[in-house]
Amino acid sequence: MAFRKEKEINELILKHLDSVCSCLQLALDTVKEYLDDHIDEAKALALKVDRSETETDMILREIMSKLYSGAYLPSLRSDIFHLGQHMDGIANAAEACCDFFLDQRPDIPQEMRPYFWRIMEKSISSCTPLMEAARSFLKSQDPGIIQEDARQVGIMESEVDKEEWDLTRDIFKTDLDLGHKIHLKQCLESITTISDRAEDTSDQLQLIIIKGGL
Repeated sequence: MAFRKEKEINELILKHLDSVCSCLQLALDTVKEYLDDHIDEAKALALKVDRSETETDMILREIMSKLYSGAYLPSLRSDIFHLGQHMDGIANAAEACCDFFLDQRPDIPQEMRPYFWRIMEKSISSCTPLMEAARSFLKSQDPGIIQEDARQVGIMESEVDKEEWDLTRDIFKTDLDLGHKIHLKQCLESITTISDRAEDTSDQLQLIIIKGGL
């Protein structure tokens, strides 16, 4: 019975990962359309992001229910749930990023748009090795491989931080008014929060591995 419950939770976690990945891809597409001035298309995609994020919340609640029913040792249940919460936080950040763009409509100068787009791509891409690490972990693969994927998340997050710093400097060197500069900085932060959450989740996964895994 316990083995069956654990198998069901693993399947739910994999389903949760797929839902988070779907949300991230939709968020990437949303920002691309916005930067290309396709506002109606961006609005339609942002609604899909909202629905996708809601789905991740529902799956996380299923995981919680299974944990309450007694799957896994008590010492591991909170770790597994916290991992799910961290994953859900990535989807939340993606949704918040899209909401920022479509609710606040930041006026991004044309010459800066390629830089905003590159940072958005990198921020989303930092989640790829995380998802690979999480899937490998659930399939009980070599911890060394998992840790290497987790290490890549940190490397990519650092690259995003560096580009964020460079672009922030460039924004505040322009002749734009201060309010416009601050708004662009806030927009940039809504993007880089995604990679920040990916790194936090990677840390949580490595903590579980250190404590003995599933």
